[in-house]
Amino acid sequence: MRILLFILVIPVIEIALFVQIGSHIGVIGTLALVFLTAAAGLVLMRLEPHRNAQDVRAALAKDTSPASPMAHSALRMIGAALLLAPGFFTDALGLLLMLPLLRRVLLSRLLISVQAGRTRTETVIIEGDFERHPDTPNPTDRLPRQEKQD
Repeated sequence: MRILLFILVIPVIEIALFVQIGSHIGVIGTLALVFLTAAAGLVLMRLEPHRNAQDVRAALAKDTSPASPMAHSALRMIGAALLLAPGFFTDALGLLLMLPLLRRVLLSRLLISVQAGRTRTETVIIEGDFERHPDTPNPTDRLPRQEKQD
């Protein structure tokens, strides 16, 4: 429901911003600004794979996990795509995603929410009965036997 509301609200915000900004800087200025941010988003999208590879190599050289550089790269790519989309609101969101501090905050909050979803506070007990029938073969009998080595 939230996503649907978000999808419906964004065009309204974009139109309102186009009208407001267009009345201040004019049609040519508005179009120039939209094309300029789209070009910047395109350039950032084209450069991101190289930057990502460089960041991942640096993380592996330091013997650390490449997960953080890859997550930052994904957020930078989303930011570039938002810059590529026409509109001032999406441009503002895209520019915000280019800020390393904001990306770190977003990723830490995402990690906390994922970890909170994983941990269970209650103990799950599954009750059941077990019965072995003599005519049913034991599945562990088919496993290869390990010989003792002296």
